[in-house]
Amino acid sequence: MMTIRGLALAMMLATLATTGTALAQSFGTSPDDRTFQVTWNTTTTRRGEPAVEGYVANKTGYSYRFIVLAVDGTDPAGRPLPTTTFYINGEVSPGDRIYFKNAVPQAGATYRVTVRSYERFGGGAGM
Repeated sequence: MMTIRGLALAMMLATLATTGTALAQSFGTSPDDRTFQVTWNTTTTRRGEPAVEGYVANKTGYSYRFIVLAVDGTDPAGRPLPTTTFYINGEVSPGDRIYFKNAVPQAGATYRVTVRSYERFGGGAGM
């Protein structure tokens, strides 16, 4: 039977084992982030639901994965809509871009799409 001390040690070791990954992430990236350029437009899904689609362009010499986007919008009266976050399945190489399309809960008058988090991996260009 595992004791509290043993459980604490196991959690500490797990944390240390994943520290490299955690350090490579960036949470709450700002709109002036120089890592990515997000271009998007409004569209609909096959079912006719409101959606956003576009590309996340990698402007660096590193590869990225586990990219999470946040969509903030306003209704026609200017009231904020709930933030929608979603994961882009795939990896984006240096200087490349990755496509995304995701439904949003309700149609908005305006939207802002930003990178919420990501993970850098690999050694960069030429490696």
